[in-house]
Amino acid sequence: MKVIIPAKCNSSRTLKKNWREFVDGKCLVEIKIEQLIKAGVDAAEINVFCEEESKRSKVEKLGAKFVLRDAANTKDDMHWSDVVTTLVSSVDAEDDESIAWVQATTPLFGSDEYQKVFDYWGQIQSRAGAFSTEWNQYDSIITVRPMQHFILNDKGRPVNYNFGRWHEWSQDLETWYTLEQAIHIMLKKDYLKHNYYIGSKPYLYGSHPDDLMVRSIDIDEPWEFEDAQRLFRKIFKKDIAK
Repeated sequence: MKVIIPAKCNSSRTLKKNWREFVDGKCLVEIKIEQLIKAGVDAAEINVFCEEESKRSKVEKLGAKFVLRDAANTKDDMHWSDVVTTLVSSVDAEDDESIAWVQATTPLFGSDEYQKVFDYWGQIQSRAGAFSTEWNQYDSIITVRPMQHFILNDKGRPVNYNFGRWHEWSQDLETWYTLEQAIHIMLKKDYLKHNYYIGSKPYLYGSHPDDLMVRSIDIDEPWEFEDAQRLFRKIFKKDIAK
């Protein structure tokens, strides 16, 4: 399996969030590479895409592959689907080979959870095309977080329940899911077919009772960076001590 870590430098909301020190002298990219290696990924299969050559040494010292990215591919006005297609197309992989798209900005999603996701993907691939099995219906795997909350729109109107005597108990609400950005896995040919990083029949990791707890802050804002630092130190303090 190949891995893509998109790690641009020109983040608009949190300056250089992928590459600035996060904890213990390491940036988010370094932490993510270490988490993936601990989960069983060959470092040589990890492709880190960045537009600044100066970041190469941080990647290569861990055995991963640094790929110099066209700066135009990092601009906010470029369609996300085109970003995905461009990066996937440049990975040296066969059409039927699996590629994991991994965000460095989700440091709380640790190696144990990555390992579980890889195990699930292995089951999906081993049963692909099989008749009447639990796993043969999926063409991709994504991470999600279940949600049962009373949701209002910007006009104060209920979205997933009703006011008055029709107001439901929270446990009876339909379960919705937020898309977490920890990892997406799909075959290379399917990335290119969909021009995206989610297929038409994704397995929702995080939606089943036997999934590990999905811990994911996708860092966009400065306060999220600080919250993630604090939680990372608490959750992974043993790893930091090492």
